[in-house]
Amino acid sequence: MPSDVVRPATLGRRVSQVGFLCGAIVLGAVSTTFAHDFWIIPDLFAVPGDATIHVSGRSGTRFPNGSAVEPARVSDARVIGASTEMKITEMAVEGTSLRLHQKPTSPGQYLIAVALTPRTTRATPAGLLRFLRLEGGASEAARLEKANAFAGQDSISYTSGSFAFSIVQFGSGGPRAFSTSAGFPLEFVPVNDPAHVHLGDTLHVKIVGAGKPVPDVGVFAGPAADSGATSPDLTLTADANGVVHVPLSKEGAWNLRAAFVYRRPGAAPNEWDVARSTYVFGVSSRH
Repeated sequence: MPSDVVRPATLGRRVSQVGFLCGAIVLGAVSTTFAHDFWIIPDLFAVPGDATIHVSGRSGTRFPNGSAVEPARVSDARVIGASTEMKITEMAVEGTSLRLHQKPTSPGQYLIAVALTPRTTRATPAGLLRFLRLEGGASEAARLEKANAFAGQDSISYTSGSFAFSIVQFGSGGPRAFSTSAGFPLEFVPVNDPAHVHLGDTLHVKIVGAGKPVPDVGVFAGPAADSGATSPDLTLTADANGVVHVPLSKEGAWNLRAAFVYRRPGAAPNEWDVARSTYVFGVSSRH
């Protein structure tokens, strides 16, 4: 097995001992630190070509711990290669995780993408802003307030969707899929290959919302806290091109998350959509 294979089970002993992000950083407020998120975590970020990709899906407030998401809540789950994709159909709750299993047909890098069934809520504009601030979208709440987006709207309807991504190498070599899109409303699209960056490098990630780069959006980064430790989230801000620059200061599994508010074509003036996404990838040492 290649020396730079990143194993969540051996990243500083366990996946719970992971690297965290810094740079262009402001300490996150408590409301962003404890947002409820959905993420997927591969057992291995690189698997042999005769093995199966195994992934755990959890919902919680402290990466990577949390509770299992029921399979009935999953609306879409795919393994996406550079030119192929397949549905993940084998999934079940095992302990505190939703477990997903899939074996690609050929070597290469694969994007794992999972979407939960969205939920629609009737609220006041203040209610939506409060939801955003509690669930990791403080920068979006500020943007909407600054734009006076809810002028004349006393009651609104918002549909909230959760999306989770991770990246896995299957076998040796093969085409790269790190820049591949799943077509979800909010995506993290690395500019450079996460498999080719190591401790001390920088990962550049474009934030794409509704098919377009999202400038100035807030992106939260948090390590899986060590047992008994508290690690406040850190905040990165995308540049004018929707790109965040992430210096990789520690080995382990990393988690990015963001929220984006948009309106679908043809939506009524008081109908809004909230997309919340996470992206998990592994960082190894150069040795």
